[in-house]
Amino acid sequence: MISAPGMPERSPQRRWSATLLIAVVSAGGYPTGASAAAGLFDSSEPLEIRLEAPWRQLTRRMEAGRSAAGKLIYGTASSEESSLEVSISTRGTSRLEVCDFPLLTLEMRAEEIVDSPFAGQRVVHLTTQCRREPSFRDNLVLEYLSYQAYRLLGEPGLGVRMALVDYLDTEGKRSAESALAFFLEDLDLAAARLGGVRLEPETVPVDAWAPETLALLGLFQLMLGNTDWSAHRGPPGEPCCHNLAVFGPTAAAPDLTPVPFDLDSTGLVDPPYAAPVESLPIDSVRQRLYRGFCASNSLLPAAVARIQAARAALVALFENDPFLDSRSKKRARKYLDSYFDVLDDPKKLKKRVLGYCR
Repeated sequence: MISAPGMPERSPQRRWSATLLIAVVSAGGYPTGASAAAGLFDSSEPLEIRLEAPWRQLTRRMEAGRSAAGKLIYGTASSEESSLEVSISTRGTSRLEVCDFPLLTLEMRAEEIVDSPFAGQRVVHLTTQCRREPSFRDNLVLEYLSYQAYRLLGEPGLGVRMALVDYLDTEGKRSAESALAFFLEDLDLAAARLGGVRLEPETVPVDAWAPETLALLGLFQLMLGNTDWSAHRGPPGEPCCHNLAVFGPTAAAPDLTPVPFDLDSTGLVDPPYAAPVESLPIDSVRQRLYRGFCASNSLLPAAVARIQAARAALVALFENDPFLDSRSKKRARKYLDSYFDVLDDPKKLKKRVLGYCR
């Protein structure tokens, strides 16, 4: 397990300290007045949980698909703790090769979650802190905020919810530890929420995507410094698309919706394991490279205007987050400012964006 850097040592049976939660609210990042009836992704208040499972068994070998039965315990200041039976499985690809703790998928019984914060979310994913070092905590928060940023732009994106997690080993073979994590909406459930289904075609032609969304997506990925995605095909042997879900009524329908995920290997997050593929003309993920399409060029002025209109809100999203340390906030602000320098300058926009379209 990964302990949360800077968190006080404490028993896992104790709730996260009121001091921390008050600090979160005081920073303006997470309101505490969310209704108990709100859905998991309808509130920005961090959800405090305890996961009880044979963690040593699950993490002894870092590989996808390892599973075990466990319990998820949650509670609020106004209620007793409640327990849900969960099936916990490990997931991920590249992170399993470099991290000390895996990404997780939690599956719950539909009849148990009706009156819980997880109502309607029988399957939910948990993005965990990769390693113990404090910098990985900030990587986690920056990835979480990247999902928030996309939805802030008004595009259909995956729901996320910050979590304060106690990990308790049911076999007593690992010390109880605490860490930040965030819940991530399941792709199939997200597609249903948006009125469609998740599709898995072999490839997707450029003209099959919703054009305005595709144009904005390219600029959003440029903002993050993300080249680890494809809107045309998936990795060898896998369906389309790479780190991009395909939502729509049918594969033959026009105006398919691209939904980005796996937003960790970006210049904004900048984890030490992130690196661009060798075929790209950049040496670091901190170097931006536009990977949008020339077919979107006529729609870019409107997309640029939308992002510029959201500039203050985007900056505030990162600057007001209570979990980021001051150094990471300054670094994120500097990276965002360098992006808006390109959008604000027609010559730079032509050279750095239009000049690199595919």
